[in-house]
Amino acid sequence: MQVFQMHLEVNQRLQEVASFKRDKYYPQEIDMALNKAMFRLLEKGIDTKFQDNQINLSHVTGLLTKNKRGEVIIPGTSDNMYQEGLHVVYTSVPSNFYWLVNSRAEVITDPLNCTTTPSLATTTLLEFTHVLPFPVSTKVGAPFYQDLAITSSLLGNLYTKPAGISTGNANNHFQIVDNVLQKVYNNGIQVYWERYRDVFYQGSFIFVSPVNLGTVSLTATGDTTQTSVNTTSTYSTYNRALINSLPSKTVTTTAIKVHEADDLYSSQNHNVFYKTKAIEPSMDQTFDFFIIYNEENFIVTRMYYDYIRKPRTISLALGQNCELASSTHPKIVDLAVEILRLDTKDQAYQQTVQDTELRTI
Repeated sequence: MQVFQMHLEVNQRLQEVASFKRDKYYPQEIDMALNKAMFRLLEKGIDTKFQDNQINLSHVTGLLTKNKRGEVIIPGTSDNMYQEGLHVVYTSVPSNFYWLVNSRAEVITDPLNCTTTPSLATTTLLEFTHVLPFPVSTKVGAPFYQDLAITSSLLGNLYTKPAGISTGNANNHFQIVDNVLQKVYNNGIQVYWERYRDVFYQGSFIFVSPVNLGTVSLTATGDTTQTSVNTTSTYSTYNRALINSLPSKTVTTTAIKVHEADDLYSSQNHNVFYKTKAIEPSMDQTFDFFIIYNEENFIVTRMYYDYIRKPRTISLALGQNCELASSTHPKIVDLAVEILRLDTKDQAYQQTVQDTELRTI
């Protein structure tokens, strides 16, 4: 959520829906309440790990991304993941990631020399990154960001702004940002907003691709064209093509034990029963990375994981429906009505809450 969008929500609540307390809600305000209700329902599922009688994993099957493959990166001395004496590999969190369901690791051990790290050559992993600033509109008067498009000189069109997005206010660009993040990922390109690999890029998209995108440009009628030439980063990863040539090996796919950051150190160093091992490596998850810990007697060459992706924004203007299962839609509507009635201090708020509780028992 961007700062202007946050201001909209605060003003909406303080002004009792723009002072139209007894009039009507704008479609954008109803969208805002529906999206807030949708995420609250998802957060409740995460708190209970989708196990209680209110919601289960079947309600979010449309958001499940299964068997995502992450090629692990071996930290170099210049990498912020590097620590002397620490055996660790990592992979980046996808841009549309919301909640981790489960994860597995491809682990290689040497059965003949069980205390020795298997020797597997490394190879180079290329990553092409573009930091593309969102333009500050120089136009006077609407429409703003008219005919906005993002193109690649090598892959062609990456994004065209839908007609349904309002451009009557220069600060409404948050609608375009959300739409870009949702649409470009479908083309197989990771796109992040303002943050990637623990680095903050104010007001910018970060396009990340395994192939060269050439020059990425953002154009809008009446605004200065923004361009970005790729930055190529080189990382070391295991050469999995050589696994079969190892003279002695055992390759297994095993579950990864996820630790909270606050108890990871103690589990690694003080409790032998929770120490990372070949049958169940330890992992720490940050905002940007999955970090997998291994020991001297095994290596982790790849990570597989299932996750719930971020749902697309519910939007009447764009014709975007709720992606959660239809069985959750009445609950989302009920919660949205609660939110709106609370914001307007409606006298029927308490009765609405009681009605909702009765119908969700």
